[in-house]
Amino acid sequence: MNRTTKEERFRLESEIISIVFKDNENTVHFDYHVDIDNEQNSIQLDLYTKNARNNEIFLLHQTYGNSSVDVLNKMREYVQSSAMSASKNSYTVKWKNLKNPKSEEHTSYFFEFSEADVLRKFFYNKNEADFAVTISLNTMA
Repeated sequence: MNRTTKEERFRLESEIISIVFKDNENTVHFDYHVDIDNEQNSIQLDLYTKNARNNEIFLLHQTYGNSSVDVLNKMREYVQSSAMSASKNSYTVKWKNLKNPKSEEHTSYFFEFSEADVLRKFFYNKNEADFAVTISLNTMA
C-alpha cells in the first residue's frame, strides 16, 4: 500500500467515524477481511458500532470491493445516505445478556428494512442463546 492510499484510507475512516459519532455518539470500528481468490470483491469491510452506555458491539454494515479505499468509499456513502433512509423502518430492541446474571435490560435502536435484518446485525458474531431479545417496530410520525 503506497502512502497516498494509506492517507486516503485514514481520511475516509476518520470521516466515517465523525458521521456515525455525530449521529448517535457511538464509536465505530473497522474490520477488514481479504479474499485473494475473489478478484472483484477481494476486500470485505465490517463496520461495527460500540455503544458507550452498554458496551455492546453491533454490526452497522458490511460492504465489499476491490481495495480498502473502494470499500471505505462505499461505506461512507452508506452512512451518509442509506443509514437513515426513509425506506427503512425504525426498530427498538430490548435485550439482556443472559451470560451475565447482573445484566439489566438494555434498549438499542436499529434502522433496517425488516426484523430479520435487525436480528442479523444484532447477533452478528454473537451466540443467540446468550441473549434475550424482543423487537418492536416503531411508529413513524
